[in-house]
Amino acid sequence: MTDPLAPAGDSSREDWRRFALLAAILIIFRSAAFMIWPQVHFDSDQAVHGLMAKHIAELRAFPVFMYGQSYLLAVEAWVAAPFFAVAGASVATLKLPLLLMNVAIAALLLRTFCRETGLRPALAFAASLFFVLPAPGTAAQLVEASGENIEPFLYVVLLWLTRNRPNWGGVILGIGFLNREFTIYGLVALLVLEAARGVLFTREGIKRRLIMARGAAEVWLLVTWLKQYSSAAGPHTSLADLNVQQPDNVRELLNHVCIDPQTMIVGTWNALSTHLPRLFGMTMQPLAEFGIESKVRQGLPGGWIILAALLIIAATRVAIRLFADRRWRSEYDPCVYLVLVGLFSFGGNAILRCGFIGVMRYDLLSILGATGLAAWYLRIEHVRRMRMLWIVLLAAWTVISVVPHVGLWGEYLSHPQAGAKRLIIRQLEFQGTRYAYADYWLAYYITFVTDERIIVAATDSVRVREHNRIVDAHRDEAVLVSRRSCPGGRQIAGGVYLCSP
Repeated sequence: MTDPLAPAGDSSREDWRRFALLAAILIIFRSAAFMIWPQVHFDSDQAVHGLMAKHIAELRAFPVFMYGQSYLLAVEAWVAAPFFAVAGASVATLKLPLLLMNVAIAALLLRTFCRETGLRPALAFAASLFFVLPAPGTAAQLVEASGENIEPFLYVVLLWLTRNRPNWGGVILGIGFLNREFTIYGLVALLVLEAARGVLFTREGIKRRLIMARGAAEVWLLVTWLKQYSSAAGPHTSLADLNVQQPDNVRELLNHVCIDPQTMIVGTWNALSTHLPRLFGMTMQPLAEFGIESKVRQGLPGGWIILAALLIIAATRVAIRLFADRRWRSEYDPCVYLVLVGLFSFGGNAILRCGFIGVMRYDLLSILGATGLAAWYLRIEHVRRMRMLWIVLLAAWTVISVVPHVGLWGEYLSHPQAGAKRLIIRQLEFQGTRYAYADYWLAYYITFVTDERIIVAATDSVRVREHNRIVDAHRDEAVLVSRRSCPGGRQIAGGVYLCSP
């Protein structure tokens, strides 16, 4: 009988699609709660992208970048717009394209690990689990409609698949970088790998990358031209409606870079001891700390030991095998590419921020690095007991990740959280309110979730100017949704009051 866990030979033609279907089912399992119940994990940042998609579907606006800024290409809104046109505007239709992106990325990883690395589908699936089934805190990020989280995963994988098709690679790089600067990690990883393999500085290698650079530059110029005619701050607006000169993607990238050699060691330690265990769901903490409306907790005390063992065993065995063989195999290339992407992403977050570890989304791509390392290890490991030990550790990690998902589903199927913002909406609807003022974090959430039946103007960070103009025109009918008590006001939720504007 064939060992399903044994590395496949070059002649293996096993069908990986069954495992891609299983991966899709698991991705739906870890994502659907964030789509079915808007209160689980949804905020005004996501609502702005939802409003953009709605306005596109209604042919009311044509944004190039996120409303109110001149970076973060509006890919997500344009992708969601057809779904809105068919099924209407909702949190579910906004996040459905993101779910499909997750499924596509998992399928491409499986295909690559099987066809290029030579793994059997079972092992390719095991290596992909870091992406397929993360804990809820990370899973929420992968379907967060913030316009920037899941897309770099897709761009990075596509950059690898189009490495020998520079015209397509240039388009992907151009769109990817304008969408989110972290896509650059894929380019740098590709260049490093090609340089190490001795193909970058050949005539053909230089030609490929120059063509790629030309394609990316053409995308950049096209977007720069389109931006002049875009709806920069909602329907009936232009670039002139932006309050101040917004940074572009290059300046935004530079604004997040802080180099101080004295803090690099501290930053690296903080990233290893705090960020990675949190990213991979091994830190014991409430889901509420990830912005998820839930009383469930994820992680396990000492769970970081399992994560450390998985990564250290894999890295050590790969290094030993390379030293013993003293030769390179081409099937390692996809794994090395993903590992490099993960390392660059981790390093950018750990050592280029003066020791400060920012929000988790700044280093989501370390997940791809883990999948690449896992695939590389499973490709080279021929000691059955060692491989089985590693897989047992991976199974333990998977169980720890799955348990809080089950808890979250159980909680919302039996006693779903109402959510403070949903309570505010009910109160506004009950008294027939159509116009209101509120801070940014209430304004766009309420406006989108009510499908603009209630229009709330932001009192601080204004993204959609039309909303402010409409509410100002109906000021005598409007109310102020305030987080502070006010004379004559009444409390409608915990710490939220209805006041006179």
